[in-house]
This record gives sequence, structure tokens and C-alpha cells, in this order.
Amino acid sequence: MQLGIPPPRYQAVYVGMDQTSYDHAQSICENFGSGLATIIDQLDFETLNTTLKGINAQEYCGIRMFLGARSPGNSVWSWRTGESISNDWAYWGPTEPNHVGDACLRMSVGAANWMMIFDSYCNIYNDQNTRFKCCICDTLP
Repeated sequence: MQLGIPPPRYQAVYVGMDQTSYDHAQSICENFGSGLATIIDQLDFETLNTTLKGINAQEYCGIRMFLGARSPGNSVWSWRTGESISNDWAYWGPTEPNHVGDACLRMSVGAANWMMIFDSYCNIYNDQNTRFKCCICDTLP
């Protein structure tokens, strides 16, 4: 009997040096049969953090990547899969969420392997400092 090895929970997809909107990042992940990464529980958070460390995400992807959650401007957050995110969610960065209007979830990865989650503009084309070089996709639909 041969045992199968489950696929990794998350996959980083390099998209180049183009600036990427949330919708564009989501469509890239959809092309791989899934969607932007979700963090439903502590295991997801730890698994994503381990994945990013394993690929040296800061060097490979830069420091900013979208996650699969959005708020349509009413301060109500939900994952692309429908689960809600409370304003006291354990993984928000300091003082987050604080964005007004249509907002999307992004994470920043630092040199010391820290990972922080922020709300952000969904379309970042006008900001040269927020280039997104990777999409972090779920490997599950």
C-alpha cells in the first residue's frame, strides 16, 4: 500500500514586479483552482507562517501579500469562503483594523520572520511602495 502525501496547505505564486490589485491576485489563485489564502484558526496561521519561512518569502516575494478577505466599507470583514472576521481577531496587527472604505486584507513579512496582518486598499496601483510580487493561494478550493 502506498500512502499519498497531502499537498501543502498554501502556495506562493510569483507574479512579477507588477502592482497587483486584490481582484487580480484572487483571479491568479483561481487560475490555480483555489483562491487567496484564508486563516481560519491557529493551525492555518502557523502553517502559513511556516510556508513563508520555508520559501524565504521576504526575499522571494517582497514583504506584502494579499490574503483572501475583504470589507466592503462597512467594517464587516469576511473571508472569501464566507467565514466572518471579528474586529478583535487574534491575528490583526497593532491598531488594526483601521481602514475606512473598501478594504482588503494583506500581510507583511519581515526579515526576522515575523508576520503581521493589516487592512489595506484593494487597488494599490498608485502607490510605488506597495508592489505585490506574490499571491499566497490556498491549495484547497
